[in-house]
Amino acid sequence: MASAGLPRYAAATVMALGLLAGPATSTAAAQTGPDLDAGTIDGPVSVQAGQRVHFETCVENRGDQDAGAFNIAWYVSGERLGYGRHLGVPAHTKVCAYHGGADGNSFFDWTAPNDPGGYRTIKWVVDADHQVPDTNKGNNSSEYTIGIVPAQ
Repeated sequence: MASAGLPRYAAATVMALGLLAGPATSTAAAQTGPDLDAGTIDGPVSVQAGQRVHFETCVENRGDQDAGAFNIAWYVSGERLGYGRHLGVPAHTKVCAYHGGADGNSFFDWTAPNDPGGYRTIKWVVDADHQVPDTNKGNNSSEYTIGIVPAQ
C-alpha cells in the first residue's frame, strides 16, 4: 500500500522505519473525580432483644476531587430506617469522628426487635441519591450482620 505521492518501495521503507504515525494521542492522566467509599460499619456482633445499639462508620473520598454534600441512608434488612445529609468530603480524606453528628450522619442508633435467635443486616449507603459524580459507585455501600440474643 503506497502513501500519496510516494512510490510503493519508498512508502514501505518509511512505514518500516516508523516515520509515519497515526493521530496524536494524549498521555496525560485525566482527573478521576470524587470516589466515595462507605468503608466498614463498626458495631457489636450480637445484641440482646430490645437493646439499643450504636453503629459508626467512616466515609472516605479516594478520588482526586472534592465531593460536595450528599445524602446517606441506613437500612435494616432492606427497610430504610435512617436518612440524612452528609457534609462534603475533600479529596483523599477519610471522615470518621462521631462528634455528636457533626461529621454528617456517619452513625446510626437502632433498637433490636424481640426476635431472639434472629439476625439483621445493617446497610449504610453513601450518596444514596447519586448527587456526586462518583467514579466508582461499587464501593458506596457497606453491610454488617448482627445477631439477636434473648434478653436476660
